[in-house]
Amino acid sequence: MRKRIHQQIFWYCCLGIAFMLPVWGKLVPTIIVILILNWIVSGEYIKTIPTLFSDKNRRTTLLFACLYVLYLIGLIYTSDFAYAWFDLEVKLSLLVFPLVFSTADVSFLNSKHIRLLMRVYIGGCAVGSLLLLGHAFTLWREGVDGAFYYMKLSWYFHSAYLSMYLNFAMGFIAIELLRRFRALSVFTRTIYFLLLAWFFVFIFLLSSKMGMICMVLFAALSSAELVFRQKKIFLGLGLIIVFLMFMRAGLHVFSSASARVVHSTESLTGSAAPETSKSTTDRIDIWKASVDIIKSNIFLGVGTGDVKDELIRSYKERNIEHALELKLNAHNQYLQTFMTLGIPGIATLLLMLLLPMIAAFRNRYFLYFVFLLLFSLNILVESMFEMQGGVVWYAFFNIMLFSVKHEQ
Repeated sequence: MRKRIHQQIFWYCCLGIAFMLPVWGKLVPTIIVILILNWIVSGEYIKTIPTLFSDKNRRTTLLFACLYVLYLIGLIYTSDFAYAWFDLEVKLSLLVFPLVFSTADVSFLNSKHIRLLMRVYIGGCAVGSLLLLGHAFTLWREGVDGAFYYMKLSWYFHSAYLSMYLNFAMGFIAIELLRRFRALSVFTRTIYFLLLAWFFVFIFLLSSKMGMICMVLFAALSSAELVFRQKKIFLGLGLIIVFLMFMRAGLHVFSSASARVVHSTESLTGSAAPETSKSTTDRIDIWKASVDIIKSNIFLGVGTGDVKDELIRSYKERNIEHALELKLNAHNQYLQTFMTLGIPGIATLLLMLLLPMIAAFRNRYFLYFVFLLLFSLNILVESMFEMQGGVVWYAFFNIMLFSVKHEQ
């Protein structure tokens, strides 16, 4: 009876995290604390810790904490301990979830739990987006320009992070429709199609360039699934054609999203005016500054606490005013980790993304594959381990999906 109660608390905490991440992330740390306290009180780890080296599944789950361990080691050769401790606090989920899941009793979880978790997450995405829309409507009534676009719409979220959240929800819905269409009720199918349409529109309103790129990629993957695996050639080709038509219409209707895409393209080709390409060119300058820091500290990096100081120093030298004023990170997690921890750090990050992704693809565990691919792409343009909205989202869903295999 006692064990069952702890399992229920554990599960409800997982559902709470999944729902609140796209609704109000500030409540998530509290739920994580409850999860940890329940784990401590349950005492299950007393029996499981001695089995970590003999139980392959538990050992492999715990290995995801290796990156956090490297950040701890990075304290040895850092000088800015104030920022180092702050950074470790932000990234604590990279340690907590692997530790808890590798030593807790998660044997009661199965594919049905994952499906329910994802539906709760989708519900959170729907509720969160409606709340943001309501806030945008309030701003619009107050006469605020662009209330329904980009950062004003995303409010207390970063638009790129929220777009990633919604893309993951769309990925799950697409997998459900592709793999279990006949098993779904007419009502469920209808809700899924409506949610796909709503999230599609909302990502355009958020004007996230990577969000739109990921939508195109997932549409292409869905089409490939229909054409090559299910042998539904006309349906697959029709899907990608219709989707591209909607994308074209979206870029025409949502001028903010279209303008950001055009400005980015012009910036990359060097044909944009300075005032319209500043965001993209600044990011490129930041990446160049990051690469220079990496070249000077390639083996061990600059240490956990010194990476921000090194970036600020480089911004001053290169006169990157906007980045210096806001003290921006590298806007690329690969570069950020490489700068901080050197070769061991970037190697660990790549392995913890690529190895599970390859395994997920081979085992046709497409939900996990989509999750890892989505995160791997988004951290090309954002340092998502530097903000709790990114690190908690990754750490939680990565461990959950890795620990509990979802039947397709």
